[in-house]
Amino acid sequence: MIVVTGATGQLGRLVIEQLLARVPAEQIIAAVRSPEKAAGLSAKGVQVRHADYSQPSTLDSAFAGADKVLLISSSEIGQRFSQHKAVIDAAKRAGVKLLAYTSVLHAEASELGLAKEHVETEAYLRASGLPFALLRNGWYTENYTAGVPGALAHGAV
Repeated sequence: MIVVTGATGQLGRLVIEQLLARVPAEQIIAAVRSPEKAAGLSAKGVQVRHADYSQPSTLDSAFAGADKVLLISSSEIGQRFSQHKAVIDAAKRAGVKLLAYTSVLHAEASELGLAKEHVETEAYLRASGLPFALLRNGWYTENYTAGVPGALAHGAV
């Protein structure tokens, strides 16, 4: 079983789409804060489970039976490390064989304010004893382009 956290977000949905092309839907778990937003995934045969990084009690049941977990990093600045720690701890309790974590490119050398929490998460993951993979994503182009339609509409470009 493969768990994708943040499965209703932009990256999570893309990951689920790619997994559906490669493995049976029954082997995919969409871990989401709002299960009602994942009805489309459920209709495709994907298991939808409630998982809120800020509610650690939801994570054990979300990860039950999982072999692999994709931890898509939280967007909540100042809360990321504690949220990620809760996910890592739950994955360890569940006996997950691989946790992949979406960090940031050159986390240890980055001057981005958000890099510190990624560095802390990476260190905690290394110390956890869980087998892991770091996915050090670059800055998403969408971070720049998401505001373009509004800027164009107001002549601010």
